[in-house]
Amino acid sequence: MTKAKLPKVRISARSFQLAFCLMLGLTVSFSVSAQYHSLCWRISGHDLRQPSYIYGTMHVSDKRVFNFSPKVMKAFEGAKAYAMELDPDKAMSPSVLTSMMMTDGKTIRQLIPDSDYRFVDSLIKQSTGFGLALFEKMEPILISALLEESSMGMSISDTTNMSDEMDLYFYKKAKKLKKKQIGIETVDEQIAALHSLSYEEQAKQLTETIADIKKSNGGDVDLLKYYIAQDLDSLLVFSDESQMPAKFYKALVTDRNIIMADRIDGFIQKQPTFVAVGALHLPGKEGVIALLRKKGYTVEEWK
Repeated sequence: MTKAKLPKVRISARSFQLAFCLMLGLTVSFSVSAQYHSLCWRISGHDLRQPSYIYGTMHVSDKRVFNFSPKVMKAFEGAKAYAMELDPDKAMSPSVLTSMMMTDGKTIRQLIPDSDYRFVDSLIKQSTGFGLALFEKMEPILISALLEESSMGMSISDTTNMSDEMDLYFYKKAKKLKKKQIGIETVDEQIAALHSLSYEEQAKQLTETIADIKKSNGGDVDLLKYYIAQDLDSLLVFSDESQMPAKFYKALVTDRNIIMADRIDGFIQKQPTFVAVGALHLPGKEGVIALLRKKGYTVEEWK
């Protein structure tokens, strides 16, 4: 019998750190009517002297998502500050990984079925030569994010990848232009959101992620296709097929959107800023765009 071809996975400390960001930036869903057809939005009004801009990112390095329009790049270059979800230096620190290790002797092997364990173990061995045993004390939600990273093409060959995922690309470009750097959230806040689920609940999410990857044969093509088309409405409908516990949704999505909107409101009043957050934080009645509009801002498409 011919063995099924496994998706390629490149495992490294940085992969885990990017997966941590991915988990926070992409595992969201909303109920939404068709009205969001841009990745970039101009924020004006409400006594702003100059407009700011907010861009919906995808935490991937696939070259296809780096096709920025001249208007977007002009908005980026004209901003005095650059804001992203986390300060990269803090997000990439070893302490982040340490905080995502399970306690009380728990391991991935104990929390998921043997067949799922063998599947993930095979993916990791294929790329690194090491088995899941090396990583099985990591919290299940981070393993889920790592698998999501693989399914969206973040681990494909270097010939189709940029050297950095999108948020870091903007960060390094802003640093060269000597723009003020702003971290919208803290690492502790994001980790607290992930910790709203018990290990057992995280393990359930992991088994569902594994099932989705098996069903899609290792590829999440539609998600990337909708993003490239700037079709956030379809992206949200696609994402809505994957449900999560209500308390996790509240911690990971609703509460964080409120924090983001409040803090964006604060710093765009001080200087024109180019803001980059995960694309699925933007739309919907509880999304950052709607929350900024409720504060009195005019938020409109900018392509």
